Amino acid sequence: MKQARLFFFLLFGILSHTLYANTVEHKLIVSMHPLEPFVYIENGKVTSGFVADIYNQMASRLSHYQPVQVSSFARGLNILKQPPKRVMSPSGKVTLYHRAHLIVAKTTERLPAFKWVGPFLYDGSVLYKRSSDKREFKQLGDIRRHQATCVSQRKVADTEIYKKYQIPYHETDSQLEAIQLLLQPRSRFDCTIISLMNTREILASSGYSLDALTHMSIQLPPHGVYMAFSAQTPDTIINKWQSALDELDSQGLRLTYIQKYVPFYTQELELMLRGALDSHSQSHP
Repeated sequence: MKQARLFFFLLFGILSHTLYANTVEHKLIVSMHPLEPFVYIENGKVTSGFVADIYNQMASRLSHYQPVQVSSFARGLNILKQPPKRVMSPSGKVTLYHRAHLIVAKTTERLPAFKWVGPFLYDGSVLYKRSSDKREFKQLGDIRRHQATCVSQRKVADTEIYKKYQIPYHETDSQLEAIQLLLQPRSRFDCTIISLMNTREILASSGYSLDALTHMSIQLPPHGVYMAFSAQTPDTIINKWQSALDELDSQGLRLTYIQKYVPFYTQELELMLRGALDSHSQSHP
C-alpha cells in the first residue's frame, strides 16, 4: 500500500511538473518617456498627460495594474527589439514578459520592427527657422539650395525626411537642446523640426517665446502616434489593447482626454491630418 501511495505521489508530481512546464503565461510591461503634454513625469513617476490618461483608461478596462516604467525613448525602443524576458517558477511554470512603449510615431522604417496599437492621435511636424532669418523656404529643396543645416533630436520621423531630401542635419539628445543650438548667437544651424502638439511646451521650457521662431512655408507629412509592442507579443494581447482603445474612441473619450491638454486638437484638425497622411502614403507607397 505504501509503495502504491508513493508511486501515486511521484506520478502526480511528474504530471504536475509537466503541466506547468507546458503552461506559458504572457504578461506586459509598459514604459513611457517624458514628453509634455503627452506625458508628464514627476519624481520618476508618470503623473498625467493626455496619452497617459488614455493609457490608464485602457489599462483599467483590461485589469492591467502593472506600474508604468519611466524610460528614455531610445532605451524604450531598444528593449522592444529584445526577446521577451523568460522567468520559470520552481514548479516549472513559464512567464514571458513582453514590452510596449508609449509614445511612438509609426514610420516606414519602424513599421516591420514592432506590433502596433493605435493611433492615439495624429501629429504634424513643423519646420522652423529663426525669425531673424529672412530667406524664403517654400519646399524642402530650398533648404539644400540655401546650404542650410537643420538640428533636431534623434527622431526617425525627422531623419527619414532629411535623408530623403539630402538635407544636412545634426542630431542632439533632446528637442530642447536642438532649439537652444538653433537660437544661440551666431548659430551654425538654420532650422529645426518641432512637433505640432508640443511646440508651446518645448519653447516655454527652453526659455524662448513663440515669436523667436518662424515656421517655413513647407508642408511636412504628419504621422500617427501609436503604442509600440515587441514583435513577439502574442496577437491576443495586441487585439485586447486595440479593442480597449477602440471602445474609448467610440465613446468620444479619446478626443476628450486630448482636448483637456491641447484644446486646439479638434476632430476637424484630426481629420485633416489623417487625410494628409493618407494622401502622402498613397503617393509614396
